Amino acid sequence: MNIRPIDLRLLRSFIAVARAENFVRASESLSITQSALSQQMKELGSHFPSPLFEKKGRKLILSRLGSGLLERMEPLLGQVEEGLLKSIHENNNIVGTLRVGATNTYSQTIALPASMRLIENNPNLKITLRDLPAQKVLSDLMQNEIDIAIIPQDYQFPDLQWQKLISEQFSIIGTPQLINQLPTKLNIQSLANLELATLTRQFLMRQKIEMQARKEGTYLNIRMEVSTMGDLLEIAKSGSLLAIGSPISILHDKKLKSKEIKGEFLTRTAALCWREGKFITSAMSAFQEAASSISADLNLESRRQKKSPA
Repeated sequence: MNIRPIDLRLLRSFIAVARAENFVRASESLSITQSALSQQMKELGSHFPSPLFEKKGRKLILSRLGSGLLERMEPLLGQVEEGLLKSIHENNNIVGTLRVGATNTYSQTIALPASMRLIENNPNLKITLRDLPAQKVLSDLMQNEIDIAIIPQDYQFPDLQWQKLISEQFSIIGTPQLINQLPTKLNIQSLANLELATLTRQFLMRQKIEMQARKEGTYLNIRMEVSTMGDLLEIAKSGSLLAIGSPISILHDKKLKSKEIKGEFLTRTAALCWREGKFITSAMSAFQEAASSISADLNLESRRQKKSPA
């Protein structure tokens, strides 16, 4: 095999196709035409004794040779690209781009503050933050459309690395006047006579609430379903309904109060995740540190509020 003519352009395109599993999405991510991408893959493939891809239906699946090439080249290419950027700027600031994905609550409470912290301290860094459903986050991670994400750790997915940030117990959320009227200790059964608002059934939180209700043999009077935690909190602020949701989402909201609901299924853990084998850039490391720091602050504030008098 003659490796001299192989350049970074071909390897970048190979990685894009490997992650997207087709030329359409890969060409869009690279901003080139499908015919140009196809030609690049033919040029790259000519250097190897066997094909890098196998076609299965509409997908391009890596061959054994292709899998080995991806495993070796992707982290090395990431390291080279970051090294070039640092050489251009020649300072200690973080440079380049960072693509972050997060589910709604964690986007607002952790990912956005962490991103702003990095932007303020690193003038040559650009961040794209996407608020996405967890399944879309996982898909985008595997297709290399985002670099790092914050989602509930309940979503187990192969080939991902995880770092725990903060755990929370689902809570009833409403105006202080309504919350203060509730019993000191709550479970699903104690909510049976209340008019409630929740997220829709596509969300893991709602699915876990229903699992707990089935276990306790309880029917909940859910009057309204919404697709974002922000909408759920607006309903709670109206005083018309109580909401079941995330307590960390209201830690700094003086108009709302929460009370934990006991139950083995009524918990979740926010976690950072990134694709296994991906080169960890300086931006990713800095984001991990910022997200961990912000999560620690949220945890302290949550404990403080639990100890404070009603």
